[in-house]
Amino acid sequence: MVLWKYLYIHVKTAFPKYGLYLVGSTLSGFGSNRSDVDMCLIVRQFEVDQRIEAISYLDDIQKLVEKFDFIEKVELIQAKVPILKFRDSHQELDVDLNCNNSVGIRNTHLLHCYADLDWRVRPLVLVVKLWADKHNINNAKTMTISSYSLALMVIHFLQCGVSPPVLPCLHLIYRHKFQPNSDINGIDMHERICCPPSENTQPLGELLAQFFKYYANFDYANNAISVRLGTVLSIEECRYHWTMKNDPHQWKYLCIEEPFDLTNTARSVYDPEVFSRIHQTIVKSAQLLSETLDLESIFTFDLDE
Repeated sequence: MVLWKYLYIHVKTAFPKYGLYLVGSTLSGFGSNRSDVDMCLIVRQFEVDQRIEAISYLDDIQKLVEKFDFIEKVELIQAKVPILKFRDSHQELDVDLNCNNSVGIRNTHLLHCYADLDWRVRPLVLVVKLWADKHNINNAKTMTISSYSLALMVIHFLQCGVSPPVLPCLHLIYRHKFQPNSDINGIDMHERICCPPSENTQPLGELLAQFFKYYANFDYANNAISVRLGTVLSIEECRYHWTMKNDPHQWKYLCIEEPFDLTNTARSVYDPEVFSRIHQTIVKSAQLLSETLDLESIFTFDLDE
């Protein structure tokens, strides 16, 4: 937060019309001490051309941050969605800065609201992320599951996989608040949502065991996970949602609906062998937890042995 405030002041001073948002696990509460810091530069309310405009705007910020003596390893990655990467040497923080990824601001707000509803949400997400990281299935760059997708899997499970549910569906309760076209500047990133407390009193360990059992038996061939509706959707229905970024071909092996732009957040899992390894890891974890009731058991096994 200290780093963000410092950068915000300097960005607003140099470019008064720009906004700088802290997004991702840092703000949602799903981060660990090793998590990168994600930030989003907003230059206007509507989309920018990521191949041309975004690079130009991020180049402006690159020239700005290179003047600070505590910022090092500054690099502008000219990918499909350009990223400005740099490191805060004082606090040892790695930063990824994108441009006009408004959906990232919306989903950070949504995840923060869900995390704030029940004390069990954050530790469940963090344990699942650490588990996935231990088994090398928590990295979209290696065709596995992003941390965002893992968080959505936990939230969906807490909506649909237990009875009574731990979490409600916020999109259905607060339709006006979680709209894909609402004004970004009107979002309170620290908002606390008022909902009746859950009647579910299950302890964390029991919920974790049921999480793995739920996804070990999930019908991945036909169903997609939807936090937006608090249910499962048919993959065919998801394929043909008309949005600017949705592509029917991205709905393959693991299907998780992005609550705002209706794309598949797990589209990185497109290789059948990688998906099979992910599913086997889930099945093995469900089996071990059921047999041993030992948390360590799901971190120490090796599928290849």
